[in-house]
Amino acid sequence: MKASVFSRCRLSRLALAAGLLLLVPVLMTIFAAGCSTGSSTGSEPTAQKVPNFSTKTIAGTTINFSDLWGKPIVLNFGASWCGPCNEEAPVLAKMYQQYKDRVNFLGMAVKDEASNQRAFAQEHGLTYTIGLDPDESTFERFRELANVPEDGIPTTLFIDKNGYVVAYYVGPISEDTFNQKIGLILQ
Repeated sequence: MKASVFSRCRLSRLALAAGLLLLVPVLMTIFAAGCSTGSSTGSEPTAQKVPNFSTKTIAGTTINFSDLWGKPIVLNFGASWCGPCNEEAPVLAKMYQQYKDRVNFLGMAVKDEASNQRAFAQEHGLTYTIGLDPDESTFERFRELANVPEDGIPTTLFIDKNGYVVAYYVGPISEDTFNQKIGLILQ
């Protein structure tokens, strides 16, 4: 009798271990959903101008996207909880310092809390304006407008001074790629 109890316990432990092994990849997929570690790029201008929208910033103020019009715009969608966004943050901080006199930058924190994004910005030296996109609606609208084929962050859009998305990049952007893309909107 003791042997059968022992066998049942052993089988239960094996079943539990097997279940956990199957659960780990599922949980990793759920937690990584929305982050893009690969890359996707495009350089086809959109047929319509980008829409205006208002958003609350991590500083607690409200900004209208139209306030940025008149100069080229770099619009980056990211989040503090996104690993690839952490990877690209130092590049964005450096590129902002390099181009801030000729290009407007706006970050959009997708499904993120203002306090988390403020800490993220401070940690990475991001000093440009960052708005909040808690329900992902702004990201979805721009992704569709720019014909970005994949849904993931970070996503960076390069918008010319006339308000058309000229290029985009999905995934953590490098300095070389950023410089190439921004050249398209500085012409």
